[in-house]
Amino acid sequence: MKMLVVYTLIFLYGLYELKSRFNGQVMEENLLYIVNLVIVFCLILARYKINNAVRGSLLEVESENEDDHHLELERRAYSAAVYIQVAFSLATVATLVGFILLRESQPDIVGVSAVLMVVSFFNLFPSDKIIKITNPTFTLPDPKSKNYQQEYFDQFDDGEKYVMLKGLYKIYSLVTWGLFILAIALMYYSVFSGNSQIISIIGIGIFFMLVQVSFTQSLKPNKAK
Repeated sequence: MKMLVVYTLIFLYGLYELKSRFNGQVMEENLLYIVNLVIVFCLILARYKINNAVRGSLLEVESENEDDHHLELERRAYSAAVYIQVAFSLATVATLVGFILLRESQPDIVGVSAVLMVVSFFNLFPSDKIIKITNPTFTLPDPKSKNYQQEYFDQFDDGEKYVMLKGLYKIYSLVTWGLFILAIALMYYSVFSGNSQIISIIGIGIFFMLVQVSFTQSLKPNKAK
């Protein structure tokens, strides 16, 4: 609850500052400021969902409504995760773009973006209370274990693994097509604008290759012992 109040106060203060500084700033500065406010708003929504989920987990419900109640708590928890991921993605882009464009004229706004990126990053790791809601039987393996990833994956049952597999395949398809379309778009941008994007295209090509090869390699059967 405390973090929700803190985020809300920061958001309200940011709105006040934006209103007072809007006319005296260039478009890029105002846009970055607005993006920072959107990031804080996403964190507010995430914290609100988390608080609702935690409070809901403390309620006693009738046995016939228990499954529906737990499903609703899971939905709230995952909604919070989505908002946090959006906040982290926006904060990362805002920090990088802000550093390129505004590091000299408005370093304070860029600094705020960087701070929000760090805050969002640490919010990506769910608390024990949220883990108990989304996966009550989950226990975090020993980080020093040589088989950490396998032990982590084994915590999920077959149904959860199937859902994860479907989600990961959708992500694989999205990333593959996204990289391909982005590379084509950068090619046309280079041709018509005169601003070379060769380094970006090469980087995308390397990442595209790694995604393709890694996915195919994961499907390759292991050698018989």
